[in-house]
Amino acid sequence: MIHIANWLLTRKCNLSCSYCNIVKNYTGMPVEYQPMGYYHKNEMTTEIVLRNLAILKKHNPNMFHIFYGGEPMLRDDLSEIIDYCNTNGVFYTIISNNSDGVQDRIEKLFNDVKVMGFTSSVDPVYDEDGDDDRLIKSRLALQRLKTIKEKYPETDVVAEITCTKTNVHNLYRLVKELSENQIHSSITFVDPAKNLSYDFSNVVGNDMLVTKDEVKDQFKLIMEDDKISNFIHMRDTLLPKIFEILPSNYDCEMEKGVHNITIDADGRVRLCLRIRGVASQLLHVEDCFTEIGDISKQYQNMICIDKQNHCERCNWSCPAMSSIVENDRLSLNNLTHNR
Repeated sequence: MIHIANWLLTRKCNLSCSYCNIVKNYTGMPVEYQPMGYYHKNEMTTEIVLRNLAILKKHNPNMFHIFYGGEPMLRDDLSEIIDYCNTNGVFYTIISNNSDGVQDRIEKLFNDVKVMGFTSSVDPVYDEDGDDDRLIKSRLALQRLKTIKEKYPETDVVAEITCTKTNVHNLYRLVKELSENQIHSSITFVDPAKNLSYDFSNVVGNDMLVTKDEVKDQFKLIMEDDKISNFIHMRDTLLPKIFEILPSNYDCEMEKGVHNITIDADGRVRLCLRIRGVASQLLHVEDCFTEIGDISKQYQNMICIDKQNHCERCNWSCPAMSSIVENDRLSLNNLTHNR
């Protein structure tokens, strides 16, 4: 059963961060890797998004949906999508860059509908110097998440924390500050693009990868601090798994049982959030399920092909969360909060 649905609702973005490859064209890549060129000219309509939500709801009523971009706030119909989720019991979070350019849209969304889950990237960059997009975005997002939680206390507010070799020593400090403000921490680690099918990340090489030795003291502080335990996403299950596979050696074993689905902006499916693959891109969401809501054999076969041909393992947390829920029979509360 699929437990997590990752949506790239749009490939449009108001930023052009150097480490993100999702909004860029695929010029220079082999033809099979650039089937649609600029994806942000080919987005699902509102009707198709809602129809796909209904298909996934039929498959698993407790599925957790993560709305990514690009920048999802740039979709003019986002409030309609979120209203549908609220009305139909679809569990979700929206991942926004929370930058200056979308503050008016965030405020409008919260005024239009009740937002159950809101996430933005906040990296532990307390002592990093510089004025690049990542540093500015992280510093501002921390203050903005505090404001959102204070203003909308019923919203599940989450900080997506990506650690690198240069900032991992500040991880516990950031998690503690977030927890004191009742903001959940979702801890991940930088992971490089390992071949041309890895198009979610533009990070090249292993210079920023975090080793077990570099993170063990920070993880020890987090695991031993019971005052913050309720605000660490899947602390007792996910963090040990992440530590085990550092720096980048996780096999989600999707080919043995599909537990994760990722939907691109045009409605076609991918192998996973990081990997576009080739075979799975031939399918749209409706091709992945039978009339009674079971996973189709065609989709399972496509996943097996792409997994074998393109995956070189990773440390991405969404497949890890899905497989943990699947194998340990955990409840929806392990994927979302305040329900």
